[in-house]
Amino acid sequence: MNAIRVVFLLFAAIILSVECNGLCQDYLRCMEQLEVKQHECLALERNLRSRSNTVCSRSKWDKKLELNALHMRRAEMARDCVRRSMTDADISESTLDPDTREHCDALHDRFQYARNETTPIRKKRSPKRSKRDAKEFPAKALECRNAARIWHRQCSALARCCPLTADCKQDTKEVMEQIYEGRDHLRRLNEDCAK
Repeated sequence: MNAIRVVFLLFAAIILSVECNGLCQDYLRCMEQLEVKQHECLALERNLRSRSNTVCSRSKWDKKLELNALHMRRAEMARDCVRRSMTDADISESTLDPDTREHCDALHDRFQYARNETTPIRKKRSPKRSKRDAKEFPAKALECRNAARIWHRQCSALARCCPLTADCKQDTKEVMEQIYEGRDHLRRLNEDCAK
């Protein structure tokens, strides 16, 4: 199922890259890459959650996974909203003031590294897993989360260059409220577990 979704996202990115080439297009590509990375991280974190052995740590992992799912949902909604409005992208981008446009053009040039990025093909798992692999697994999950944060930062910067995203904020308002509530709940869980 995830492989089909990744193939679909990459196919959609290729089609969109042929259709237009602008700041909002960069934002869409970035959001697609972010979604791929979020799915990868979620799979890693689900495996980590299954290794938790205390009630407290399982509760925290459940809340973290719920928050990750909400973040993915918000990203999907924002991306889909911009995609629906892409016919207005050139007009909306033309409303950017000269200073913002200069900043955004620089971002557009820096974003070139992500234009042809593809997700690496997953290696099949070997039937025997070593103890070293088990120790490296949390590090892989942390590395994935850090990579997802970098993509999120890049997408947020590109969002400021695509005026269509401002109109789409209303679509994600409810999910953002759930994310804020979930963060508060996770903070309280962390405090309670530390006692």
